[in-house]
Amino acid sequence: MLMQTRQLVVRAARVPGSMCLAAALTPRVTSSRSFKTVVSTHPSLVVPQGSLPLLLHVRDFHSRKFSRNVEFFTASDAPLPKNTMQVAPSLGSGERPLTLLFCWLMAKERHIKKYAQMYTNMGIDVLKVRISPFDLLRPTKGSQIAAEQVLNFLHANPSYSSLMVHGLSVGAYLFMEVLGKIDQDMKKHGHLLNRFVAQIWDSAVDMYGIPDGVPRAITNNVSLQRNIKKYLLWYLRAHYNTATIHYESASVKMHENFVGVPGLFFFSDNDPVSTPEMNAVVYKKWEAKNIPVYTRLWEGSPHVSHYLRYRKEYEAEVMAFMERVGFIESATRQRATSV
Repeated sequence: MLMQTRQLVVRAARVPGSMCLAAALTPRVTSSRSFKTVVSTHPSLVVPQGSLPLLLHVRDFHSRKFSRNVEFFTASDAPLPKNTMQVAPSLGSGERPLTLLFCWLMAKERHIKKYAQMYTNMGIDVLKVRISPFDLLRPTKGSQIAAEQVLNFLHANPSYSSLMVHGLSVGAYLFMEVLGKIDQDMKKHGHLLNRFVAQIWDSAVDMYGIPDGVPRAITNNVSLQRNIKKYLLWYLRAHYNTATIHYESASVKMHENFVGVPGLFFFSDNDPVSTPEMNAVVYKKWEAKNIPVYTRLWEGSPHVSHYLRYRKEYEAEVMAFMERVGFIESATRQRATSV
């Protein structure tokens, strides 16, 4: 069963820890193991019972790393050009769908590639974006540099006319830095907003979740987590003009839905970093603007790894959402031509 506009939420899994800065996101509940069709009074996405095995063909994918922050994935066998971000022309003529995958802090590559392959199996190319803890703590020298690289890629590949964002934990903050760059120079970047179709937020957290989220992403040692939290609380106060002010600006971009497209939120009733209450603060603001919102609550699931624990259900949610917002149409066409 899938999320329904603010009325649906489901229970399910267990996830690893991490954190995000830019958002607060929230949901409602159903059930994840039985996966029966759920209908609400609002227009909504419905995943019928028995429709879970969605991605039957597992395909190899190829990658091109542009920097330590940005890497491109595709299922196409076409050779990717070197020394340039302009990859789309090498993959064929015509428009193509692209998912911008903003990773959680300290994510393992083998985990990230599972998300990337979920999309490449459907014929959707992926631009993976990640930052380190140091990038996070020094926005102007770290996360904003990564954000600039994302914009460079989008400018270099205009044939990616349908864009979807999939952000996990701190990835929400990072995408808001991208939007901040766009807002600072609308003349240069503003037209990029027209290419965005949808956004998915998994375990996103408001900036106030940094002191709790970052320590969990760095270590499992409880004593060390406490010390890191104390340092971060001091850091946010002492470095307001060089760091905290940027987190606040990014949070505003999330709360107002600057990109202005429908959103799907994943969260858990067992995640102290991204709580249902935090999520509700954001999605209710979106709903007040008549922006479609879909949610799913995973019962007993730790921070971030819902997909790693409940792969079929997660894929069903994502597929139904993409179909609802129209992103799946271009993805399906691309899959047919690239198999």
